[in-house]
Amino acid sequence: MMASQQLSPQSFAGLPVFRATGLKASTGGGSWRFDNLVGVLAEISEEVASGAVSFVAEIIAEAQGRSEPVAWVAGTDSIFFPPDLLARGVDLSAVAVIRSGGETASLTAAEWLVRSGSMGLVIIDCEGQWNVSDASLGRILKLAERNLCAVAFLTRKRRHDPSLGSRIALRACITRSVTGTFVIDIHTVKDKRSNSSSRQSRQYHGPSGMY
Repeated sequence: MMASQQLSPQSFAGLPVFRATGLKASTGGGSWRFDNLVGVLAEISEEVASGAVSFVAEIIAEAQGRSEPVAWVAGTDSIFFPPDLLARGVDLSAVAVIRSGGETASLTAAEWLVRSGSMGLVIIDCEGQWNVSDASLGRILKLAERNLCAVAFLTRKRRHDPSLGSRIALRACITRSVTGTFVIDIHTVKDKRSNSSSRQSRQYHGPSGMY
């Protein structure tokens, strides 16, 4: 883990590069499978703790199943509870965690990671209300398209709040379902590729730090 004052492009020079061959971004359908996130910017929102980290863990595990390196940029005071991700099948030894703290340092770290070409998936965990410029998102998007990288922002906001910016192609809002314990609903409220919305559900088992 690296503190924000220590971040530099050289900080990521030693990261191993193991990229899946022939991977291409798919289009349409509102799918949250890893394939469909490659080369776009996505946002996963929840107003309160509702299982978004469990949902993100599924995407991480799928990326790792394709031998794609994963980075988690923590723009927050705390990070995920490691046993939770382990319980979802995530190989924690293969997740690079960058403790950046704050909007500016987190976006800089994310841009360097995507620019390196060594990452298959970059998660940016946001805290508070970030005011991200379209120029900043645009730079990360171009790099993600060029290097076939999936980039997802994890935000805390209500379903009807606006997304981080116009460059976000896919956005889901996570809420707890009324149908059962540890059941969450994933509402896809923005999908530029299909211009449609959708809803799906997941049932989790509520490990120690998740709920």
